[in-house]
Amino acid sequence: MLEPVSPDPNLHAKCRFPARRIWLAKNFPEYHESLQEIDCPDFAAWAPINKIDSVSLVFANGYLGNPASYYGHLFLKLNGASGSKSSYLIDQTLNFGAIGTNTDNPVSYIFKGVFGGYEGGFSSADFYFHNSSYAERELRDLWEYRLNFDENEVRYIVAHAWEITGKRYTYYFFRANCAFRVAELIEIVDGIGIIPKNRLWTIPQAVLQTLNKARNEGKPLIDNRIIHPSRNTRLYQKYRELDQKQRKILTGLVSGQTRLDGQQMRSLALPEQQAILDTLLDYYQFTQERKETLAVSMSDDYVAALSARLSLPPDDSAKQFSIKEAAPDTGKAPSWVQLGLVYQEGAGMGHTLRIRPAYYDLLDASVSQAKYGSLSMGDLMIQNLDHQLRIMHFDLVSIDSMRQAITGLPGDRSHGWRLRFGLEQERIGCHDCPVTRLQGDYSLGSTIGIFDALAAVHAGAALQANSKYDGNGFVRLGASIVTRPTNRFGMRVSQEWRRPLDPGFDDYKVTSAEARISLSEDTDMRLRLDHDFVGRLSIAIGRYW
Repeated sequence: MLEPVSPDPNLHAKCRFPARRIWLAKNFPEYHESLQEIDCPDFAAWAPINKIDSVSLVFANGYLGNPASYYGHLFLKLNGASGSKSSYLIDQTLNFGAIGTNTDNPVSYIFKGVFGGYEGGFSSADFYFHNSSYAERELRDLWEYRLNFDENEVRYIVAHAWEITGKRYTYYFFRANCAFRVAELIEIVDGIGIIPKNRLWTIPQAVLQTLNKARNEGKPLIDNRIIHPSRNTRLYQKYRELDQKQRKILTGLVSGQTRLDGQQMRSLALPEQQAILDTLLDYYQFTQERKETLAVSMSDDYVAALSARLSLPPDDSAKQFSIKEAAPDTGKAPSWVQLGLVYQEGAGMGHTLRIRPAYYDLLDASVSQAKYGSLSMGDLMIQNLDHQLRIMHFDLVSIDSMRQAITGLPGDRSHGWRLRFGLEQERIGCHDCPVTRLQGDYSLGSTIGIFDALAAVHAGAALQANSKYDGNGFVRLGASIVTRPTNRFGMRVSQEWRRPLDPGFDDYKVTSAEARISLSEDTDMRLRLDHDFVGRLSIAIGRYW
């Protein structure tokens, strides 16, 4: 097996399977001479193993614009030892994903992704590619977890990464996905276990939470956490650091009412000018068409702002993006179960059981997730009331993709969409009237800064089957307010007006309000009120797992 099979050294077994050579050399030292390294040009060009000093797991936040990215994405980064602050952009990465998905429609993609209809494989690219795709175009923060491995363990992981590049696997969206395969690669090191056990699904954030508790030779496996902020994160942090006067000047520059070389700018101290121009440049980058890259020609306004900034000296102050209590590995577990008591008008007291395998809602999103967004799948609520056990709702998928605007500048507005599909009781007071509904809305919102709240209006429609009261569906208008002043407390109030599509059915209103308080890292309590033709009040305790 170890003899050359070709004059090309890249075809030698030691070059094709470098990790296996390392393992054999460690476990069978009597074959030391025959297991010595040889020159492997292709492997050395792909990842110069002597110039890689560590490996990292990188997590891209969930992205609600693409079903494949709802839960976020994990990939491996091989960190060079050059020490240059910018060299990380050319570090090699190893990425796992489904192959051949571009030509499939969403229904086909979901079916094939869930039931193993795709092949998956590893591919490599410079980190710059992922930073451009995720952080710049899709506005997703990248969280890098540099791992605590010694030199030999790093070499072993890099060598195995080379072996599996180009290998094909059956891809399963919920289990054998990017998180599972990349974690499996890390687990090649003895004693490392970061794939969550006793689960039918593997969610990237759950892997990170296991990673947070993992140890290697008695030391935490996570050596360092680094955030690579997205365009909008950079813009929002810089905007928050401006005072009211500076924000007013920034608004004037954007609208054209203030000149870059005008008296208002020239009267400012140098640090104030630097801060305003840095924020302005990030704003122009943020409002670009997302499918463009920064290499594409910029607008005249951007060029003028860049010229003005280059005429000033660099800002020597060190500005760091805080990751305290924000890193995804420190958030709540993605699954949730809840037990509660319910009182319903005309029916008395009862009990509820709710199970949400994944992921989060408007009131319990972690700080590393969309603050006013939600994503849940398989959300099931069962109610025992008036001696009857029935399903109150079963959401196959429920998404609320609402982007919070911070600056209020043109191009930075709070808007979004909602989608929900599943089974639910048509009316609160109906004992046996489950309907299958597909619901969708478009939303416009505005931040109420003094309350740290988001007020939004929604317009949309629902199509349904097996209806007793609304016919084939309804159109609706609604308004809601969501506030989360702290990570421990949140509240949502909504009012909705519905008009059935079929004639002969009356309009009606639906009101709901819910408050959540975190009791500990793993538990919360919720108080909820719902009303359509009758009212229902519930109080429940939930646990995250």
